[in-house]
Amino acid sequence: MNLKNLLTRAGAGIIYILVILLGVLGGRYSFLAVFGIILAMGLFEFYRMVEKDTSHAISKIFNIAHGLLLFVSVYLFLEETSLILLPVSVLGYLLMLLASAIFIRRQDILHGIIYSVFGQVYITMPLSLLMVLSYSNQHHPQTGGYDWVPLIALFVFIWVNDTAAYFIGSLTGKHKLIPHISPKKSVEGFIAGIIFTLLAALIFARLYPEYTSFQWMGFALVVALSGTIGDLFESLIKRTCSVKDAGTLIPGHGGILDRIDSLLVAVPAAYLYLIIFLV
Repeated sequence: MNLKNLLTRAGAGIIYILVILLGVLGGRYSFLAVFGIILAMGLFEFYRMVEKDTSHAISKIFNIAHGLLLFVSVYLFLEETSLILLPVSVLGYLLMLLASAIFIRRQDILHGIIYSVFGQVYITMPLSLLMVLSYSNQHHPQTGGYDWVPLIALFVFIWVNDTAAYFIGSLTGKHKLIPHISPKKSVEGFIAGIIFTLLAALIFARLYPEYTSFQWMGFALVVALSGTIGDLFESLIKRTCSVKDAGTLIPGHGGILDRIDSLLVAVPAAYLYLIIFLV
């Protein structure tokens, strides 16, 4: 590993972690601001990548605006401020896409619509579910139901898994995990990521004994496995679109989508685990 690249990657990673902590620990308004920006940048990078497969540009402004509207609608729904905006936003988005298919004469119009909807499912839905996850514990009346503990656990498990897999895989990796998608990932790194994530779960069990060690370890295992799938899936998208990174925003890491790829699959899996086994 090149020392300069390693330092650049570490410095950018620390800044990214601080931004995430600000969004999670700062409360619901901070969460909305930070993850709203992350959502907008992630959608922009995604649509910029996939529009290469169409003969006309995908409307990034339209999709980003509706993604943010859906994101805010979920918050208002959780706060019981507006129960109608969320279904209206979803219906309005779909109707506008269908109208464009009917009235815009383009041979590849279905490509644009499919990519548009998939971007919302792939990015907007998981980040909205992340917000739902923060409301899964209603024992915090002083914060209006907002609970940052499951969010912090989710991010820590993802970071530990990614970091351990990266370093152990770089140092000792000899057996490729899925080389046709991600040649750099190794079986050794994959196993190391899971082991270190389980160890992190034991620390959380001591700090937050509301859940047992086995429950925390189950949560960590789900996050590690689904996060790896998310990482591999984004690698597949980039390989399909013939790009190395989704963007260049974060030195040593690529774009914002390259940093949240594990999160996008881990959030639905973590939420499902939470409602089945912990609530």
